[in-house]
Amino acid sequence: MFGKLVLLFILVPMADLFLLMVLSSYTGWPFSITMVVLSGIVGAWLAKRSYKSVLNKFRSSAINQQLSTELLTDGALIFFAGGLLLTPGFITDTVGLTLLIPRCRRWYKARLTQWFKRNFKFQMVPLDGQREMFETESFETGVVDGEVLQPPLPSSQRLER
Repeated sequence: MFGKLVLLFILVPMADLFLLMVLSSYTGWPFSITMVVLSGIVGAWLAKRSYKSVLNKFRSSAINQQLSTELLTDGALIFFAGGLLLTPGFITDTVGLTLLIPRCRRWYKARLTQWFKRNFKFQMVPLDGQREMFETESFETGVVDGEVLQPPLPSSQRLER
């Protein structure tokens, strides 16, 4: 895995540099550099807009106590897109810009989910004293009975910040 990452970090910048050199031989350096800078500016604007949209959805779902892994994944992919857009080059900018388009992002998420399912095994491990919770049918259905061990303090006893 480490070797693949090293190759990725070497080959992608080399391909970006090669593409930039080829394009600049046809259009000239000023145009090529301008295109890289403009794609970075447009990408930064789109990333900020996408980030705010996902953050607002995340906040509203948190208020409704319905947190979604979809929103967390969207946020991570938007963050990754921002990193790609900071890297000068047409390949990284293209991938970064496509990550900011919701329809394309869904495609990337589907491929990423398939990769994780293929390469990782997820399981829940019970903590000491909680084994009986994992052995009941209610755990498999997603319904778990619980008790409040310490009720919240009345508002008159809470510390003011």
